[in-house]
Amino acid sequence: GTLKIIARKEAYAGSNYTSARLLSRGKFSFKYGKVEVSAKLPGGIGTWPAIWMLGDNFSTVGWPACGEIDIMEQKGSDINRIFNTVHYPGRSGGNAVGTSYIINNVTTQFHKYGLIWSSTNLQFLVDDVVYYTFPNATNLPFNQNFFFILNMAMGGNFGGSIDPAFNNAVMEVDYVRVYQ
Repeated sequence: GTLKIIARKEAYAGSNYTSARLLSRGKFSFKYGKVEVSAKLPGGIGTWPAIWMLGDNFSTVGWPACGEIDIMEQKGSDINRIFNTVHYPGRSGGNAVGTSYIINNVTTQFHKYGLIWSSTNLQFLVDDVVYYTFPNATNLPFNQNFFFILNMAMGGNFGGSIDPAFNNAVMEVDYVRVYQ
């Protein structure tokens, strides 16, 4: 089967929506290699699915000092636009470094979102095509172990306003592979 992260419009613990966030923190982390995640993304204005990573030292140094690697982010209001971003001290939030591009059929077909990560650069791929390369350096936090996060947020600064007619949406993940 596949992993289905489902966002629903339902009241729970003071929130109007429920969803999920899966972390590999404390279970699996790695430094350098190739990542492939096969996923079908949700539609729905206000959805904010992401496949991303944080440095293992997150609990001791906080964000953005730990570093953040966004292998894939998408906004439901612009469903075919994929974002690749890195966050680190001095370049976080709206001042982060990255790019975006259009990939067709992200809500109806599985695509392979990837990262080739080394001490010299981070290459972001979709379906084995490199769309963005970020130069790594020894003074950046991208030279330590990182853990995975798979989630679908609702709204927020990036996700934007949620369509009042929204009921549910699904982010479907076929696999996550790491090669070293």
